[in-house]
Amino acid sequence: MKIYYFAYGSNLWIEQVVQRIGPVDRNDGWPRRASLAGNRLVFNMLGEDRNIYANIETASESSVLGVVYRCTPDALRIMDQYESGYERRQTTVTCENGDRLEVTMYVALADRVTTIATSPTDEYLQRIISGATEQGLPETYIRKIISNAHKC
Repeated sequence: MKIYYFAYGSNLWIEQVVQRIGPVDRNDGWPRRASLAGNRLVFNMLGEDRNIYANIETASESSVLGVVYRCTPDALRIMDQYESGYERRQTTVTCENGDRLEVTMYVALADRVTTIATSPTDEYLQRIISGATEQGLPETYIRKIISNAHKC
């Protein structure tokens, strides 16, 4: 059984995903670029290490771009170990080709969302930018990620 996982932060970077869960399905056009309408990317998840990480919040006029990976339930259970402070949520994304997919994504737990204005580390932001570039997300969106990271 395959599960669709929507990545929008540092897991855009395939090398990181491979290090975490093993080989990534790259057959038949996977992973696929997709968008999550009615949400925006923010940096407000306070990690156990006191660093700030990416999160998604509702915003009616915005969309979050990312990629959908096909993975096994076991792979997602392994990913859970790396996504401390997040919970899995089910949602629907729209792929570039117009297909709509039911996906799993990680969203910060309510008690991990902070209003303290701070930016993510340069290393973490670079992972997101590298992944977004590698996945072919638009340059305008990548600039928006950088801008959002430095608004804090």
